[in-house]
This record gives sequence, structure tokens and C-alpha cells, in this order.
Amino acid sequence: MENNLPTIPAFEAGTNPSESWRYWKEDFEDNLEALRYSEAPEKTKNALFRHLCGEELKKQLRAFDHKPNNGCEGVTLQQVLQEFDKYFLNHENEIFPSFKFLEIKQEQGEKFTDYFSRLRA
Repeated sequence: MENNLPTIPAFEAGTNPSESWRYWKEDFEDNLEALRYSEAPEKTKNALFRHLCGEELKKQLRAFDHKPNNGCEGVTLQQVLQEFDKYFLNHENEIFPSFKFLEIKQEQGEKFTDYFSRLRA
């Protein structure tokens, strides 16, 4: 299949992996449709995903425990995308909570026990 469409860049998590995944997935699905691979066999779609996703997602893909759906030869692309959706949904920015904690200061006139309670929350 010949085409003149540029390939999408490989996935990069950046500072907000959840948002980056959502945008990259959207671009990938658009690319799949534009190249007319949306009706291709699952094996072809999975190969295209692995080709375009980049090393970061490939490492995580290998860590997933994929089981084929009933009646399917292998794992569907939809299953793979759902696994990544779950993975990135639970992904939290680890730096921001630390930043918020370090910014907490005892207010003037605040009892130490109240300040300590705010730190623990």
C-alpha cells in the first residue's frame, strides 16, 4: 500500500504521561484509519503498533500479560490499547505531590499539632 503520509513520532511520556498517551493513541488511530489499516487483520495492526510506538511502550507491552479473546488467534489491537489505557490512567505525576509537600509552611499563630496534621494529610 503506497502512501505519502508522514509517520507519527514515537511515544514520549514527558511530564504528563497520561495526557501524552491519550494524544499519541488518538494520532495512532487516525494514522490507522488514514492508511486504511483499520480493516486489516489484527496481526497486521499489532505489528504496525509495535513499529510506531517506540521503545518506551515496547518495554511496557512486553510486561503485560496478554491473553487472547475467545475465538481469536492472538491478542487484538483493542486489547493492547485498553491495557495501555488502564496503565496510563493509574499513572500519577510523582513530582507534583512532593513539590506540594515541600511548599507547606507553618502559618503564623498556627499550633504545631495543626501544622503536623496538615503535613500528614
